[in-house]
Amino acid sequence: MTARCRHLAMLLTMGLALIAPAWAGPPNVVLITIDTVRADHVGCYGDRQAHTPTLDALASQGVLFRTAVTPVPLTLPSHCSIMTGAYPPLHGVRDNLGYTLGDSPVTLATMLKQKGYVTAAFVAAEVLDPRRGLNQGFVTYSCPFHQKVGRNNPLVFNLPDVRRPAAEVVNDALAWMAAEPRGAGKPFFVWIHLYDPHLPYDPPEPFRSLLPNRYDGAIAYADNEVGRYIDYLKQHTLYDSSLIVAASDHGEGLGEHGEATHGYFVYDTTVLVPLIIKPPASAGIAPRHVDAPIRTIDIAPTVLQMLGSPPAPTMQGSSLLSLMMGKTTASPSGGAYCETFYPSEFEWSPLRALRTGHYKFIQAPKPELYDLEADPHETHNLFQTRRDVALELKSQFESLAARITPRQAPQRTPVSPADAEMLASLGYFAASNASGAGNAGQRSPSLPFFASTYMLPPQAGRPGHPLLDPKDELSTYKELSASTQMASEGQCARAIPLLTHLAQAEPSLFLAQITLSKCDLASGKFAAAELALNSSLRLRPDNLEAKFYLGICQFQEGRPSDSLATLQPLAKVLPGEPYLHFYLGSAYEKTGDPGRALDEFQKCEALDPNFEVAVYKVGYFLAKGGKFSDAAVQFKKVTEMDPSNAQAHFNLALALQKSGNDTEAQPEFAAACKLNQAMCQP
Repeated sequence: MTARCRHLAMLLTMGLALIAPAWAGPPNVVLITIDTVRADHVGCYGDRQAHTPTLDALASQGVLFRTAVTPVPLTLPSHCSIMTGAYPPLHGVRDNLGYTLGDSPVTLATMLKQKGYVTAAFVAAEVLDPRRGLNQGFVTYSCPFHQKVGRNNPLVFNLPDVRRPAAEVVNDALAWMAAEPRGAGKPFFVWIHLYDPHLPYDPPEPFRSLLPNRYDGAIAYADNEVGRYIDYLKQHTLYDSSLIVAASDHGEGLGEHGEATHGYFVYDTTVLVPLIIKPPASAGIAPRHVDAPIRTIDIAPTVLQMLGSPPAPTMQGSSLLSLMMGKTTASPSGGAYCETFYPSEFEWSPLRALRTGHYKFIQAPKPELYDLEADPHETHNLFQTRRDVALELKSQFESLAARITPRQAPQRTPVSPADAEMLASLGYFAASNASGAGNAGQRSPSLPFFASTYMLPPQAGRPGHPLLDPKDELSTYKELSASTQMASEGQCARAIPLLTHLAQAEPSLFLAQITLSKCDLASGKFAAAELALNSSLRLRPDNLEAKFYLGICQFQEGRPSDSLATLQPLAKVLPGEPYLHFYLGSAYEKTGDPGRALDEFQKCEALDPNFEVAVYKVGYFLAKGGKFSDAAVQFKKVTEMDPSNAQAHFNLALALQKSGNDTEAQPEFAAACKLNQAMCQP
């Protein structure tokens, strides 16, 4: 064993000896992640206008890390790094859609479950849906989201139900805490994820008016709800004995560097996050502030060491226990790796960076170097003037990137049109001002508009066409964001001229072409929509979203056979997509194939029992086939979903009557006639 290894082993033993003997049993572990919180917008981090009494109190009783760095400024991959203690190149999740966390590297929840912990998670946004892999190790994983579809027009999609307010999440967690039996005598690991500081920054009163802008009001609201959970722990004598970690997944640009939200750049505005660890009272760790730069991938190894367990071999983070105990002031790593592949969705260059305590190097077509001590806002690029430092940091970056990247790149997973719509509804491709006072997220029912397709892996550049630097394409990104926001709000008449100009000026910009096609489709301009979709498919021949909309366009143009030819192959790739089965059923209906139509509508309903028009269609075809009792069940479901649906009441009455249930049929006939008198005319 080398001297360094003996020293590390001694520190590990010392840390465990100081903590473990004082515990009567394993401490409960609570992880709280508040989405999209910049560290400099929290009171204990120096913002005197902030209203964050809960986080401030945790910091006064625990350890506050002044410089905590997330490896990626996007929700899903950042949380995967927190849970696995690994960088995105290792866990393989590089963006919010198109990736699924696999069984390796192992998650913190899995390891705690193996140690006998009862595990539960309560998340606030559909982007963390369990099918994306973060549910591993959680016995309870509460993520109650579903998409709602309009009744009368299959092209009318209501705003997806893809996020929930902090109060609802905390209520969910408190109900679980109060439930019996929850695992009497067993310690628990609870993860609570709150989403409110994320666009569109829409906190309830009094937080909406409490602070100068809604972003800070949303942080205050989330802090208040965390306080309700902390109060429960205190009231049930669980607070002092619990290990509590409070962090964020990424920050927010708020207009700095021209970035309104996050994901596009890797400046400190979006990669510096708050991190507070409140240890069990019996651990004997005094409250302190730690200046050394650390990483969110250090959270999981720290929790495990405090519980007396070694980190998993796949964890690339380091325990922060020595820093927490004041045994060292040095950073556990030479630097933090950061990345964003979000610009790749526009076929621009991804950005990767190395952040040390003093400098940040950003690998880009036009590299960047910043002296963070002299220039904390990263406004003066020193790459050309400080070549000695730049080359040294570049070498360190390349060495670190090579160490943390596995030889085999992870495979991307297909993304359905509904998933892309979900991402758009969460605001990842919406224009916003710094105060968040606009109407982002207030979208009229319309043809679903998607922020991004997330189908192709990061591009290496076409031969002779090197990837563009996102810095140079910022104006295009903003123009695309603004026009897409108009489209997603149902303002296609305003958006079409802007999108047309953008598509002509940037003919290789796929997102401009496909958004233009959807605006044309929503406006009934089917020929124009098909032209734009064909242009989209020339740019990305394998794109599922473009093919899906081409099939819809063909259906709307009265060409159901062409629609079937386009959509049928997609069913093999996206068998779990309810919208696809709905349009296949509609096309089979138009081509006179009721058997296949019924089969597709049944698949659609099985995937989404709330898909009202599909439920209705199943009843219709069952009735056409003489299965009146089964049809009545379907029409009854529709009337329960929407009591104002006169046609459903009328068909339910007919199905009951033909089943021999005249007594039950009469009230349904009466309801139909009351809702629509024309149905009762002789």
